[in-house]
Parts: sequence; C-alpha cells; structure tokens
Amino acid sequence: MAIVGKDGKVSLGTATILGMGQWSIDGITTDEFDASAFGSIWKAFEYGMKDGGSVSFSGHFDPTDTTGQVALQVANLNNTPLTSMRLYYNTTSYYEACQTTGWFAPGALSVSQPTIPSSLRITSFNIGMDKSGLGTISFTTKVSGVVVKAN
Repeated sequence: MAIVGKDGKVSLGTATILGMGQWSIDGITTDEFDASAFGSIWKAFEYGMKDGGSVSFSGHFDPTDTTGQVALQVANLNNTPLTSMRLYYNTTSYYEACQTTGWFAPGALSVSQPTIPSSLRITSFNIGMDKSGLGTISFTTKVSGVVVKAN
C-alpha cells in the first residue's frame, strides 16, 4: 500500500507547524567495532550502543507562526528537549519520540534498561530567500533515545 505524502504534517504539541512540506527520519544506527586481530582471515565485529538518529523537516518560512516555527527557533536557542513533536504520515498515524522506555519501542520488556523518555533537540535551522520563489525554512534535530511509530 502506498502512502500519499500530501496527508503528512509536523506538529509540536497541539499546534501544527505551518508551511511544512517535507519530513524525514534518519533511523537507528549501531556502533560497530572491528574485533579482528593479526592472522584473521575474515573480519569479526562487536556491536555497541545504538544511536536514535535524526529528524529533519522543511517547508515555507512563516515568521508569524509563533507556536510552530518561532517556538522551534527558541527551542534551538535554549537547547530545549522536545517530547511532543509528531511526524504524521496520514491524518491519524505518526512517529514521535518514545515516552515509555527511551531505549526501545513501547511495550518492549526489559528489567535492566533505565526508563528515560526520548526527546528531540533542534540542532540547526536554516532560512532561505530566493527572488524567484517563496522563503524556505528547514530544521534538523538530534534524537536522544529513539523515535517510534506511536499510532
């Protein structure tokens, strides 16, 4: 089943971030360490910690969007963790920073892992103007923990 991109959106809490037209999640990666030694014929690897990746989104610049674009710029300035950002891929289904374990998808069982909710931090934003087009804005975030399909 194909998903139509026009039904997506980015929200912060209950506010839709105005003007957005693209979002992407750069998913989970795992540290990889070469454990091979002198005399090895094949490389051997050990695996370490996971990295929740990053999220980026962009669209049309709207300096009057105080609950969306401006709020994200302020979050960048103050290094504020965001726990209520949602990336919708249709009118009801979305991805968000996991708020149940901080280390894996909701419902996962573990007695040895701490419960630390995940968050996103705006690491950069860029505003652009072109005499032949509309103003643009883009945001990049770093995931602390993991982003999961929540609904």
